[in-house]
Amino acid sequence: MSKARSLVVPLLVVSLSACGQNTLTAENAAATQVAAETVSGNTPAVGAVTNEAAAPPAPEAVPAKAQAATIAALPLKRGYYVESDTPCGQASNATTTLLRREGIGGARNFCEFKKIEQTGPDTYRVTEACRDLQDNAPPETSTSLYTLTGDTAFTAKSEHGWERNARYCAQSTMPPDWRANDISDVTG
Repeated sequence: MSKARSLVVPLLVVSLSACGQNTLTAENAAATQVAAETVSGNTPAVGAVTNEAAAPPAPEAVPAKAQAATIAALPLKRGYYVESDTPCGQASNATTTLLRREGIGGARNFCEFKKIEQTGPDTYRVTEACRDLQDNAPPETSTSLYTLTGDTAFTAKSEHGWERNARYCAQSTMPPDWRANDISDVTG
């Protein structure tokens, strides 16, 4: 029986080793010593063998929220825009604005686009300097959020609370006074 026991123990150790179980080897003993020295605050010896699994790579840092891209112009057709609830043929000074290369304005005011930032697929933050055409006061700078529907309609919301919903109207569909205007110098 004692001979059987002496064969079983080495076979058990070899079997466990073959199955991937840890066995006490010189390498494992060194790794245990290095780990103990690290926990106690001692620096492990140079060239010490460790049996620790490699730490998984640190996940890549999540990029900070992408900054808005500055663009040169709103991707809208230039020309007349009329309030959405007004038919193009019934437009008036109160319901019509003209989108130009450098800004947008109506009969009484003009807002020059100073900076246009695309903040989403169809949203733009526009810094504009607006002035009353009837007054000599300097322009007031403010920010509006434009949400575009294609390249022919927008909703603009000012930081001051006003909102405008407008759509493009071809010059040929406007009332006679607007059809006769040559706007090519400001829209081209």
